[in-house]
Amino acid sequence: MNSNLMLEKLIDGLRRTAVKPTVYGYKPMEHQQKFHSSVAKGRLFIGGNRSGKTVSGVVEDTFWLMGRHPHRPVPPAPVRGRIVAVDILQGVEKIILPELARWIPPSELIDQSWESSYNRGLRTLTLANGSFVELMSYEMDLEKFAGTSRHFVHFDEEPPKSIFNENMARLVDTGGSWWCSMTPVEGMTWVYDDIYIAARTNPNFFVVEAGMDDNIYLSPVEIDQLLTTMNDDERAARRQGKFVQIGGLIYKQFGPRHIIPSLYHSGRWEQVKKTWQFVLGMDHGFNNPTCWLWAALSPDGKIIIFDEHYESGQIVSYHAEVVKQKNRLYGIEPIYMVGDPSIRNTDPITATSVHIEYVEAGVPIVLGNNDVRAGINAVASLLEKDQLFITANCEHTLKEIARYRWAMWSSKRMRENRNVKEEPHKKDDHACDALRYIIASQPQFDGTVEPSIGNVIHAPSVLMPGEGLVDWSLMTPPVERDYAEMVDTYMGGEW
Repeated sequence: MNSNLMLEKLIDGLRRTAVKPTVYGYKPMEHQQKFHSSVAKGRLFIGGNRSGKTVSGVVEDTFWLMGRHPHRPVPPAPVRGRIVAVDILQGVEKIILPELARWIPPSELIDQSWESSYNRGLRTLTLANGSFVELMSYEMDLEKFAGTSRHFVHFDEEPPKSIFNENMARLVDTGGSWWCSMTPVEGMTWVYDDIYIAARTNPNFFVVEAGMDDNIYLSPVEIDQLLTTMNDDERAARRQGKFVQIGGLIYKQFGPRHIIPSLYHSGRWEQVKKTWQFVLGMDHGFNNPTCWLWAALSPDGKIIIFDEHYESGQIVSYHAEVVKQKNRLYGIEPIYMVGDPSIRNTDPITATSVHIEYVEAGVPIVLGNNDVRAGINAVASLLEKDQLFITANCEHTLKEIARYRWAMWSSKRMRENRNVKEEPHKKDDHACDALRYIIASQPQFDGTVEPSIGNVIHAPSVLMPGEGLVDWSLMTPPVERDYAEMVDTYMGGEW
C-alpha cells in the first residue's frame, strides 16, 4: 500500500469518526463513568428511558472485546462475551447491533469490515483480535444458554431469573463479570431483592441509578411530552429509573413512619408487658412459609407487630414449640391466637387437621375472618390513622407489606382491555395474611359497648386462651361442650 493510499484511508477514517464517533470519542456522563469504573463482579445500571444505560452497556462490551479498558482491568484478548436482549427483532436487531456498529472502531473489525466480522446466521460478532460476542434473547429456551464459558455477559433489560442463573454458570471458570442495563418497568421483581437490595451489603454487586433528567443531551420539554399519557408508577420507572410496585400497591398508606425500633429491646418492655394486651396471628404453610406474628395492643388503641416467625418445610409441632418458646421469652399470655381458617380442613386419611394438631400441641387458635377486602380495609384504616406499627426486626413482614399489591392480568394487552382485578396478588403474602387475621379479629365498637379490659380493642369472648377457641367436636374422641357458651355476640357463632 503506497503512502497516498494510506493517507486517504486515514483521512476517510477521521472523517467517519467525526461524523459517527466510535468508542475513542466516547465521553461518559457522570453516572456512566461510575458504571465503567466499578470493579465489582456484577453491575446493575438502573436507568430511566434514554438515560444512557444501553449505551453504557454496549460501550462496556466494546472495552472488553478490545481487551483494553480505560477505567479498570479486563482480560486480554481474545475475550469471549455474550449479550442477551429481550427479543431478536427489537432487542438484538434494532438496538444492540446498531449500538455495536456505532461504538466498535472499524480498525478492530476483521478486514475493517462489519460484513467480514458479523456472522448473521450464528449472530456472532468476531473482532480481528479473536474476541467474539454472541447475541441471544430471552425468547430462547433455557438450554440454549448452556455450553462453554464466557468472560462476560451483558443483559440488556431485566432477564428472567432462570436465564440469569444459567448465564452465571458460564462465568464460573473464568471468574467473569456481568452487567445489566435496565429500566425497572416490571416493578419490584427478583432483581430488586436479589441484586438491588443485596448490593447494599454485598461488595460483588454495584448499582448505578440514573433518570432521564440525568441525560444532559435530552430536553426537559421532550421528556414531559413523552410521559404525558403514563400513570404515576410508569412515569417513576421510565423517567427516574425507580423500582415501583407494578399492579397497584395495596397499602399505599404504609411508610417509614410506621417502622419503629424493636419493642422488646426497648427500656419500656416491662411496662408494656404490664399494661398492654397481646394477640398472635398465623398463616399456615408447608412448602410455602408458615408465618406467626406477635401483636401488642396498647391501652389507647394502637397495635404494634413486634415479632415474627417465618419458616417453611416444618411440621405443626415445630411451629407450636416456637410459639410457646417466644411467649415464655416475652413473659406474655396472649388473650387469643387467630389464624388461617383453612387449617380447620380435615385430612380424609388421618381424620385430623392442622387446627387440631395445634390444639394438641398446646396452641389453641381462633379461626380468622377470611373476608379479604374487609380485612385489607381494616389494615389500611389503621395505617391511615397511624395506629398500626411494625418493628424493624420483623423483616419478612416489612418486606411483604411494602410489596403487597393487587393482582393484575398476565399480558399488557389484557391489562389495557379489562378492569383491574379486585383480589391481591397471591405470592409472598403470608405475613400480610397473618396481619389481616389479627386486625380483622378486632371488633369495631360503636361507643355504646364498654370493652371489658380498659379500652383495648379486643374480642371479648376469647380473653381466656383455652375457651371458645376450638371446635371440640373435631377432637378425637369428640368432646361434649355447651356450644351456647361459645357464641360471641360481636364476632358471631363461628367464634
